[in-house]
Amino acid sequence: MGDLTPFSYRPGHSVLFKLDVRCKVICTALLSIMMTIADFSHLSLLTLLLSWALYHSGVTIRIFIRDLKYFLFILFLIFIVRAVVTPGTHLPILKLMGVDLPEMVKMEIFSDIYVTEEGVIDGCRVAWRFLMIMVLGILFSCSTQASALRGAVIWFLKPVPFIPEKRVGVMVSLFVRFLPLILEKVHEVSDSQKARCANLQKNPLKRARNITVPILKKVFQSADTLAIAMASRCYHEERVEHYFSRSGYEGSFYSATLALAAFILFYRSPLFLH
Repeated sequence: MGDLTPFSYRPGHSVLFKLDVRCKVICTALLSIMMTIADFSHLSLLTLLLSWALYHSGVTIRIFIRDLKYFLFILFLIFIVRAVVTPGTHLPILKLMGVDLPEMVKMEIFSDIYVTEEGVIDGCRVAWRFLMIMVLGILFSCSTQASALRGAVIWFLKPVPFIPEKRVGVMVSLFVRFLPLILEKVHEVSDSQKARCANLQKNPLKRARNITVPILKKVFQSADTLAIAMASRCYHEERVEHYFSRSGYEGSFYSATLALAAFILFYRSPLFLH
């Protein structure tokens, strides 16, 4: 059996696994919104809390880095872009890199490219926020069954008129189920490419094509197989509704989430800043 991906559900005995899924949805959504305005002090506190929860969820650092290395690379690109485009105190790139080139080369190539001090700070803040949102999503995904998430979506959308809540719930649960499946297909294609020495290809466009096309093919084949399996079993939307079980810790999680959100909003408010 292959290794579980960070998005795969894994049974656990911690409080996070026993929480009512509706509580997890509300707390995850609220914390995700608060992370978009969080500063370094808030992000540090959230990092400690989420690291503790990630440790007890069974997701190791090795699995996290292995499966999310491309996402980490995107975060690095975001940091570079923010560091360059944000106005502020200029810090020449060559000076930061310790490179000593002739003045003519510096003028022709790097005369208008600067890393700013404010950009470096802003880039770290934005990349850190995205990373924490990703970790929060991983915690929710690895501790919540697809059937429970389907029941929560139906429960939230049931009072909303003109929305087929059961159909939306099925779509959301299938989407969450396909996230780890896509990562599994990426591992399969990557291992097969390495076995054929395709990773030695120096052209990055050919390497991207050689790995992207087989992944898309496998994902579409899996989706088609799933659709046939659901049709053969006469699957329909009118199924028995999910039974929600409470652990007794939901009130504590609601209170802690609201307190943290209030603290971030108060700290980031104009009255506090001035």
